[in-house]
Formats: sequence, structure tokens, C-alpha cells
Amino acid sequence: MIHNKRIVEEYLSYLSHIRRLSKHTIISYGHHLEQFITFLDEREVNIGEVDSLIARKFISTLIVKKLEKATVNSYLASIKSLYHYLMKMKKVTHNPFSLLQSNPRVRKLPSYLTLEEVHRLLSYQATDPITLRDITLFHLFYATGCRMSEILGMNYRDVNENEARIKVVGKGNKTRFVFLTPKATSLLLKLKEGRDTWFSLYPLKEKRDGDAIFLSVGGKRLSPSTLHSIFDKYRIKLGLHTKFTPHMLRHSFATHLINNESPIQLVSELLGHASLSTTQIYTHITTDRLKEVYTNSHPHGRNKDGNTRNDNHSGQERE
Repeated sequence: MIHNKRIVEEYLSYLSHIRRLSKHTIISYGHHLEQFITFLDEREVNIGEVDSLIARKFISTLIVKKLEKATVNSYLASIKSLYHYLMKMKKVTHNPFSLLQSNPRVRKLPSYLTLEEVHRLLSYQATDPITLRDITLFHLFYATGCRMSEILGMNYRDVNENEARIKVVGKGNKTRFVFLTPKATSLLLKLKEGRDTWFSLYPLKEKRDGDAIFLSVGGKRLSPSTLHSIFDKYRIKLGLHTKFTPHMLRHSFATHLINNESPIQLVSELLGHASLSTTQIYTHITTDRLKEVYTNSHPHGRNKDGNTRNDNHSGQERE
């Protein structure tokens, strides 16, 4: 008999120490698998006893909860991966989820800031050490296009001031270099010079993480939850009428590069994408923008009353 909870813990340890997946990915896998073993335990079913009927019943419970298709797909991927591992370790003989197909994926175009909104954000003046940290964060997100985990994992030892670049560790523990604007470089140096002031103003509550670029007031490396709180605070300060998240700045970085005719291969490399197909979503944004400009500007793109024509009325022929 395989103990459900124990085998999942072993698998998550494998993902962390052998596969070296990111902390956030492991948390996501852990959540999905915790729901799965709760389902099994309630029915007194062992992981090794699951058949295709039980597998379909579990997926049905997710659909009944009205989870989004992408979320159901994530659950399915996590559980399939678990069984692939168990088969590799010869702890089960088959994958009961192997015949279940993922829902067709509908990719939403990512949200991004306008150039005017970015200008307002990056023009914000730092008047104290905490504001300086926050503004430096925003500059680095927009200058590098880094993921949240990459920004929070940055260290001063990885900054090359002369070449205005910084080494980051991305998905799959892969390293790459990203580049800094002159303003971002200047803010980084200013933040580093004020490190002693930071520690004198905010008494240490925890062990100091000296080489981390972005710190909490307790001296520890900044956490994702605190980072999201910072973004929420500035969304209100700047009067943004939309969500404002770390990933939105990454999307803004990529979109603005593509809109300025940067080669997609270069943007893909800067973003740390493993596949060029991942980056191609930003070309869709550009295509939509071009279509909007064309529709609004072309002489036959408007109705006679001056309004943009409605392409939803597809049953009638237009002039």
C-alpha cells in the first residue's frame, strides 16, 4: 500500500531537489495534489488503485466547482506528472489519467500599461528609503522584463555596473543576463549606498540578508506577498483604473519592445522564454493594435456617421 500523503511529499521533494523547479511551481503542484489526495482519502482509495473511472470522477468535481478550463488543465498536468514519476519509480504500473485530454487552451492577451502610464510610474520621486526601494523595483521590472521570482532573487554580486547588466536565475534554474537602463543603474547604486541607513532606520527583526537587493524592513529578502502589497499601494497612488501587478510590467516591457519593431527572437531571449511560441502572444497584441489603427484610420474603416464599423454584423455586405 502506498500512503497517499507520503508519496506526494516525496514527489514534491523530487521536484525541488532533483528537478530544481521554482518555489512557486512546487507550491502550485502541491495545491493540486493536495486536493487530489483529499478526494482519494475521502473515498479510501490508494493512489495505486486509481483507475480511469476514478480519474474522470475527480476531474468532474473540478468542473462542478466551475473552475476555469486553464485551472482544470493545470490540475490534470500536475497529476499526470505525479503518475509519470510513480511509473518511473516503479510504484505504479499505469497512469489512469493518460487518456484524459486537456481542454482546448484559449490564451488571453496579457494586460499591459500604456507608455503614458509607465512614464507616470517611473517619474515618481523617492523621498525616503522605502519609496526608493519601491521605485527601484519598478524601474528594474520595466528595464529588464524579469519575472517576479527573478527580481526578488537578485543579488548585488550579480550586478555588472560597467556593462549595465545583471545575471538572473530563471525557470529551471537557468541563468541569463538582462540589461539595465541608465536610470535603473543609478537607482541600484543609490539603493546600495543607502544600505547602512536602511539598517539604522529599521531595526532588524530577522537575520540580515546582506547581498539581496530588495529587502523588507526586517532585513530579510523581500517576499512575494509584500511585493504584491507594494503594487497595490502604487496602483492607488497613481490612480490606475486597472490591475497593477509585477507580471503586468513584464508584459509592458515585451509589448513595448515588439511595438518598436524589436525582433521577436531578441525579446524571447530577454524574457527567458524556453520557446519562441511563448513570446508570439505579444505579436498578437501588436496585430490587434494595428487592426485598431487601420479600422480607425482607413477611409472605408468607418461608417458614414463617422463611427467605427461594427464587424459583428457579418450578415450584410458593406460598401
